[in-house]
Amino acid sequence: MGVRDRIRGVGEAVTSAAANVGREVIGRGADARRTGANASGEWVLGVLGALPPPAAPAEREWEFSLGTLICQHPRVPAITAKALRALDSLGALRFGPESVGFDGEDIPWKKVTGLRLHNAFDAMTTEGLDAEVDRVREVLPPLPGRKWAVTKVVEGLATVVLAALEQASEQRLDSVNVACEVTYRGALGREKTLRANLFTTALLAHQTDVAYSLVVTAQAAGVPVIPADPTALDDKALERVRALRERTDAMAAELRAQGDDDASADADGPSPSRPAAS
Repeated sequence: MGVRDRIRGVGEAVTSAAANVGREVIGRGADARRTGANASGEWVLGVLGALPPPAAPAEREWEFSLGTLICQHPRVPAITAKALRALDSLGALRFGPESVGFDGEDIPWKKVTGLRLHNAFDAMTTEGLDAEVDRVREVLPPLPGRKWAVTKVVEGLATVVLAALEQASEQRLDSVNVACEVTYRGALGREKTLRANLFTTALLAHQTDVAYSLVVTAQAAGVPVIPADPTALDDKALERVRALRERTDAMAAELRAQGDDDASADADGPSPSRPAAS
């Protein structure tokens, strides 16, 4: 049984015709890359492809975040990289034998009462993507080349979402389930919930080995893993995914245009509004 099958919740059966419609909606990834539609995010895909998967269960702490992703861009200098750690509140995954954490908040396994799976695309919406882009501008502190850094952060976020959509073309949309919610005992024993943000959810949907390790690590810590609620692939869900695909395509086009402007500026020398190549 494959990794995807092991981490997948039990969804309602859908007809093969509906599944084919879903694949038609989101299964344009390979063609898009061949035509250059996703060229602006190729560096992101390179970073994702080189991520070392954790053991299952994890033997040591594994961590990846939106800030870490952007720091992998070759044009981000060390001084800017430190400031980008503020982006962890927008998207970060950290787990190991002792604890689990989403988006900058860590919970010891001994306090966790459940790890719940959800359909990844419940959280991956056009509205959610636009809201996260707005938050990028709010969270990123003033720094040299801030405008350029914001562009790269948005590019990183959109590309990870797009990569998750493209990978899902091989699966039923209603069965891309990831462990993106933690319930735990807070102060005075009150039950609290920590839900992953858009970037972290998309990362788990794309990095299936990481998603599987998270589930197995929780089980090794004695934490119940709660399957996702059954969902049906209806017209409303398909339209929502189609809208997200169109939004990420439009965002990629805008970023490509920005990249062309940057290339033209580089012909006359580095722009003072962003860091020069190191």
